Amino acid sequence: MRAVQKRSNNTTGTEQTRYQLLFSQKQALYKELSLRAKRTSLKNFCAQTKTPYGIPYKAIVNDNLPPSDLFKIMDQPEEGDSQSFANRILQELYPQIPIPFQREPQNQTAREEAFTKNEIDSIMQNVPIKKAPGYDEIDFIVLKTIFRTNPDILITFYNKCLSLQCFPNSLKTGVIVLFLKKRENKSDIKSYRPVSLLPTLGKILEKLLLESLNHHLRRNNLQHHNQYGFRTNRSTKEAILDLLDKINSAKNSNQHALMISLDIKGTFDHLQYTSIKNSLDNLKKVAINTSQGPATWNQQQGSTQGSCTGPAFWNLVADEVLQQDWPQGVHLQAFADDFVFLVNAGSKQEVKNLANKALQTFKIWTDKHKLEISLVKTYYLHINKNRSGPIWYSGIKWGQNNIKRASVIKYLGVLIDDKLNFASHLSAIKNKSLILHQGLKNVAVTSWGLSKNIRRQLYLTVVEKVILYTSAAWAHNITARQQKLLSSIQRKFLLNITGAYHTTPTAVLQVIEGLMPLHIKAKTQSALVRVGRLGRNSDYEGIHFDHESYEQPSPPSTLHPALFILEDRITHGGQVPSNRTPTEVYTDGSKINDQKGSAFCVIANEAITKTWKAKLSPANTVFQAEMLALKAAIEWANTANEDVNIWRV
Repeated sequence: MRAVQKRSNNTTGTEQTRYQLLFSQKQALYKELSLRAKRTSLKNFCAQTKTPYGIPYKAIVNDNLPPSDLFKIMDQPEEGDSQSFANRILQELYPQIPIPFQREPQNQTAREEAFTKNEIDSIMQNVPIKKAPGYDEIDFIVLKTIFRTNPDILITFYNKCLSLQCFPNSLKTGVIVLFLKKRENKSDIKSYRPVSLLPTLGKILEKLLLESLNHHLRRNNLQHHNQYGFRTNRSTKEAILDLLDKINSAKNSNQHALMISLDIKGTFDHLQYTSIKNSLDNLKKVAINTSQGPATWNQQQGSTQGSCTGPAFWNLVADEVLQQDWPQGVHLQAFADDFVFLVNAGSKQEVKNLANKALQTFKIWTDKHKLEISLVKTYYLHINKNRSGPIWYSGIKWGQNNIKRASVIKYLGVLIDDKLNFASHLSAIKNKSLILHQGLKNVAVTSWGLSKNIRRQLYLTVVEKVILYTSAAWAHNITARQQKLLSSIQRKFLLNITGAYHTTPTAVLQVIEGLMPLHIKAKTQSALVRVGRLGRNSDYEGIHFDHESYEQPSPPSTLHPALFILEDRITHGGQVPSNRTPTEVYTDGSKINDQKGSAFCVIANEAITKTWKAKLSPANTVFQAEMLALKAAIEWANTANEDVNIWRV
C-alpha cells in the first residue's frame, strides 16, 4: 500500500489516477482483512476461554471503565506546568476549611489491648491481593509474604503505633485516582469521584483500629438501629423492607404518607474533622502523580474514598441526627449517607407541617457539620390514601427552596413508585437486562463464542443476581403481568444458552436447561430472605413459614478482638485442649435406618449427670443433626455457670 501511494504521489495524469484507484482497492482489502482477522481472533479467544470471569464478564457488564486523565480531558496545562494543574484539581476537590482545625479535648480512656497475631492474621486472610497499592508501591502480596515468613515484624510495628498512640504521617498520604460520574460534565472537576490509593501498611492498621472501635460501639450499644450501612448483619434488604413496611402500614391505616429522599453532596469528602469524636491528631494528605513528580495537598476535611475507617466515622456523625427526638409520625433512617424520611398523618396539612418541621431539624444538623444538600437530587414522594382525590401541590421546603415532587424515587437501587406496584422498577430491570444480553451477544452467539457451560454460569452468577436484586421487596406479591415480564426477560438468555430456534416455547427452554422460572426464583428468594435473614414470617404457595423455626444470623461477638482466640475455643485433628474442665459435654448427630437424631450427655466426675436427645425429620441432614446437638449443648452450658468443654463425637 505504501509503494502504491508513493507512486501515486510521484506520477501525474492518467497514471496517477490508475495508482489512486489501485490504492483505494488495496486499502479496502486491507480494512476487510483486518476486520476479518479481529473477528477470527475474538472467536478463537471466546472459544478457548475456560473461565466466565475476567474479560467475558467485563464485556457483559461493561465493567472496564478506566480512571479519567484530566490532563487530556480538560484544558491541557502549559509545558512544565502539570504540577500546578494537579494542585488546582486537589484544591477544588478538597477545599480548605474557613476556620483552623481544632481538636476537641479528649477524655482519657483505658489503654487498648495489644494487637495479637490472630487479629492481624484474620485481616490478612481477607484482604484482596489485586487491589492497587499506594504511593509506596507495596501491595498486599508483599505484606502477606512478610507476615507469613516473619510475623513479628508487623506485630511489633502495629503494637508500637498503638502504644505511642501514633498513626504515622507517611501512611496518611493517598494517591488520588479520578473516575467520571455517570452523566456528568467532563469539564467540571466536581464531576469526578476521587478514589484514594492508601499505603497497604496503613490500611491494615486502620482495619485493626476499626475492629476495636466497632467492638466498643457494639458492647456499649452505641449504634443506632435506624442506621443500616456498614453494620454487621445489616444490609439494603433490611433498609428497604423496613421502609416499605412503614409505608404499607400508613397506607393500610388510611393515612397520607410522604417519603423524602435527601442527597448530601460529597458526604465523605466534606465531613468536618471536628465533627468526629476521637478523630486523628494530624491531617491527611492527598497527592496526584504528574510527569514532574507528585503534587500534594493537605486534606483538612472529609475521609477519602478508599479509607477503611471513613464509613465508621461517618456513622458516628450520622447517629447524632438519627437519635433526635422525632415527633410521632416521623421516621428517619439511613444507609450510610442515604437518608430518607417517612412522614405520615391523617390529613395533607398535618403531613406537610410534620415534614417541614422535620426538615428544619435536619437542616440544623447539616449546617452544624457544614454539609450541603443537593436539591437537584432531592425529591419527595406522596402516597395518597385516596388515589382518586385531588393532586397535591408542592409545599415541602428545604430552607427557602421547594423540594421537587416525583412519582418514582430510587432508594438503594430500588425504584419505589407512588402506587407501590414496582412497575417502574421492573421496567428498569428489563432495560438493564437488554444491556446485559447485548453484552453477552458480543462474546457468545449461536454459531461461535463462549461455551454453553460458561454462558450458563454467567447467567446464574451475573444476570440472575442483577435481575433479582432486592426481590424480597417487590416479589412478595408479584402479579401475573409481572410474571409474564420476567419470563420475557429470561427467554432471551435461554435462547442464547441453548441455541434453540426462536419459536421454542419458554417453558420448554426452562425444562431443557433445568433453570427455574424467574418469577418462581424471585418468590423463593423473597421467602428465604424474609424468613432466614430478616427474621420475618412469610407465606409461599399456601405454606406458612415461621421464622422462629429457622436458623437466624448469629449476632457479632461482644468479646474484644484481641481476647477472642479461636484456637482456645475450638480444637480439631485429635488435639486435646490444655484447659480440661471437671464438667464436659459430648455431642453427636447420626443417621440409622433413614432416621436422624441429635443427642448430648454431660459427664462430671466420671458420672453422667444429664442427657438430651431429639428426633429429626427424614429431610434433615446429618450435618444439621450435629449442629442441633452442638446448639443444645451450648445453650445448656450457658446456664451451667461453670467452665465447660464441649466435644463432638
